[in-house]
Amino acid sequence: MQKTIKQTACCTGISITGQTYTTVTFQPAPPDTGIIFIREDLPGKPEVPCRPEYARVDARWTSLVNNDIRIEHTEHLLAAIAGLGLDNLKVSLNCPFIPVVSSFSSKDFVQTFLKAEPILQDVPKRYFSVQEPVCIANSFFHQEKRYDRFLLALPAPELTLTYLLDYPAKEIPTQLAQFTFDSSFDFASELATARSYITESEYDTVVKLIGKSIEDCLVIAKGPINLQWANEPARHKVLDLLGDIYTLGRPINGHFIGIRTGHKDNNQLCHQLKTQIKEDLFHDSPRQTPVR
Repeated sequence: MQKTIKQTACCTGISITGQTYTTVTFQPAPPDTGIIFIREDLPGKPEVPCRPEYARVDARWTSLVNNDIRIEHTEHLLAAIAGLGLDNLKVSLNCPFIPVVSSFSSKDFVQTFLKAEPILQDVPKRYFSVQEPVCIANSFFHQEKRYDRFLLALPAPELTLTYLLDYPAKEIPTQLAQFTFDSSFDFASELATARSYITESEYDTVVKLIGKSIEDCLVIAKGPINLQWANEPARHKVLDLLGDIYTLGRPINGHFIGIRTGHKDNNQLCHQLKTQIKEDLFHDSPRQTPVR
């Protein structure tokens, strides 16, 4: 069945640009509402639905943009929403930015939602299922050598996310993370706390972009690093992938496999997948799908 929260809750943190503090307020919403973002700071309090046609990547994060109304840095919040199986929420912002929380992970969002008490609603979930394979292939250059990156979406009866992290210069050892989001998977303990990271070579570039919020970012440098898991960087890539594909606006069934990919590839895949979504899946009665 569809799910919302029982009571209103808030979460506060620094903006991803490091320039201000921001608060998001989560409110329950009726069945079939979806995830609706509301810019409380603008005249008329305009709304931006979580829909694939509004998703875009302009920097190192994902945003939703509708008629120049921006919701910035959506991936970690949407990952928390997807990981807890929430379908219907109103998310109010006091500025364009969703806050950075818990070292760029989803931990604080998850804790906030759990305190707000997720509750079932009396309408079946409406899943989007990958109907046919989609492949996104791109490339990049490192030290004048070309490397390829791939993102695949395959039909599957439930959601599985696989990520192969493979840096050409091996600043981080090659590692794999894979999770199937079935009834036995504990998102809060296995994925929500996976921290965002940058490599030491990226530091100067990134600090110009995100300023003070760099303090919340895990920096991978030479020498021992206190990781929660040996493959924590790959797990965070899975977290990002989960949040980005939830810009499709509904629970998803399919097997997604990323190799060296990032937000731009995830966004490109979602725009490809939206062609498989019939408009009536957004507007008509929900199809009867077994509850996971």
